Amino acid sequence: MVETFLQVFGGLAIFILGMKMMSDGLHQVAGEKMRSILRIFSSNPLVAALSGAVVTCVIQSSSASTVMVIGFVNAGLLSLVQAMGLIFGANVGTTITAQIVAFDISWIIMPSIILGLLLSFVKQQKIANWSETVIGLGFIFLGMEIMSTELKQLAQLDSFKQAFLTFQCSPVNGYIPIGSLLGALLIGVLATMIIQSSSACSGIVIALGASGLLDLYTAVVLVLGSNIGTTVTAQLAAITANRVAKQAALAHTLFNVIGVAIVMLTFLVKWGAEPAFFALIKKLSFNGDLPRQIANAHTVFNVFTTLILLPFIPLLAKACEKIIPITSGKIKYQYLEPHLLDTPPIALTQTAYALRRMLQKAWKMVNSAINLYNHNDEKNQAFIRQIEKREADIDERQKNITDYLWQLMERKLNDREATQIPLLLHCTNDVERIGDHAVAINKIFQKLEEDGLRFSERAEKEFDTLHEKLAEMASASAEMLTQSTPILRRTTMEMYEELTQFMTSVETEHIARINNGECKPQVGLLYLKLLSEFRKVARHLRNINERAEVFYDNFNVK
Repeated sequence: MVETFLQVFGGLAIFILGMKMMSDGLHQVAGEKMRSILRIFSSNPLVAALSGAVVTCVIQSSSASTVMVIGFVNAGLLSLVQAMGLIFGANVGTTITAQIVAFDISWIIMPSIILGLLLSFVKQQKIANWSETVIGLGFIFLGMEIMSTELKQLAQLDSFKQAFLTFQCSPVNGYIPIGSLLGALLIGVLATMIIQSSSACSGIVIALGASGLLDLYTAVVLVLGSNIGTTVTAQLAAITANRVAKQAALAHTLFNVIGVAIVMLTFLVKWGAEPAFFALIKKLSFNGDLPRQIANAHTVFNVFTTLILLPFIPLLAKACEKIIPITSGKIKYQYLEPHLLDTPPIALTQTAYALRRMLQKAWKMVNSAINLYNHNDEKNQAFIRQIEKREADIDERQKNITDYLWQLMERKLNDREATQIPLLLHCTNDVERIGDHAVAINKIFQKLEEDGLRFSERAEKEFDTLHEKLAEMASASAEMLTQSTPILRRTTMEMYEELTQFMTSVETEHIARINNGECKPQVGLLYLKLLSEFRKVARHLRNINERAEVFYDNFNVK
């Protein structure tokens, strides 16, 4: 008896491991395409639902999909309505797993494991990435076969079989007993909350059904419970997220609960001698075996509820906004979203966006320091008084981006993704140095003010031109961190060359003015220091431009 139970749980462990391996493998293979699929999500709810179904079919995990959606919302990549459409679709996509395991194709076990092992030795990364997926598929059916074989033996024991009759949901006079219905539903909810995978729970239910321990009615109710239980994953992911992400997680729970309630209402409608839903499943399955009927019930439930509730997405979104209101006027989005680390291409793009924001803040420091000379109004003075605090903020952003990229390096990355991380790290250091130069520029102008010194009229004109050209380059560099078009690359290169030539010319003329006595040596020295700081800022901007170009070139390589 003990050995049989060990075999059952061993089979379950292999089954869950296989699901994880297949999901991780498919995620690795499809990860690079997530960015392009994400662009579709901004369309109408139907397109979003279709996209969600496709993504979940690809990565074989609705939990992974919904957690990714929560990350997208928390990072500001999706609105609540868009996220809801995606989540609805994910519920449909996850049913593919049950359909796969319902097939009796145990002959595929050893070929899959052998082929997967062979693929792992292939040097081409794209091909090698499929090894985990193929081995995982073999483990799924191996685990199912072990579980089914051992459970059939246990099904011969009256005491073991009696335990499964406790919440037997077979209809009595055409209706399912309410006590048994709620009991089985609760078991499905709790089991999935523990396993953290509705697909795995559905696989277990199919194995129990194949062994004769469950009938169709009880199996379907357990599957309905698993659809509610799987929402706990999104709820856990949203704990540290913003209010909109929490609303998206709530929408997932509400959708599944409402969907289960709608289907359970159909249990009250008789079709012949049994509830209408089960009669429909048997018709659609052409009276096939029980595993196929369970898989079809899972698919029909999710497709049916999605089609019914899809038009009500705006109404459901408003309900979520009422239940979890946004108390403050501003939503805080998190570019460096931890749940996006499992999708490296998106995590890298988000890091570039965070870096762009960091650069904008660093440039604002430089700009305000420069404005001390001619445009030092009250607003600028208030900003400058906090310059040390703002420099500390830049340092903190550098630390956060660096830590995020280090975490990303611990994930499975392809060669291009691994190459992109050092580029972003170097860019982060360049931006941090720009913040340091802002402090240095501030000190130069404070010295001018303390000593009551002014530049000559000609030097002031040169200074204004330099400020203007440097501001244009900083703006273009920020844009380079979100896109890198050939025109923008050429423009930034021309800007840098023009700026450096102009600074060289200004420096030469200014030294001549000092030698001719047209400029006081003290003022001249401060002006040259200022030119040096400008040159350093321009050099850091050039570095950012060059690395951003390579960064986006890597994304575009097929």
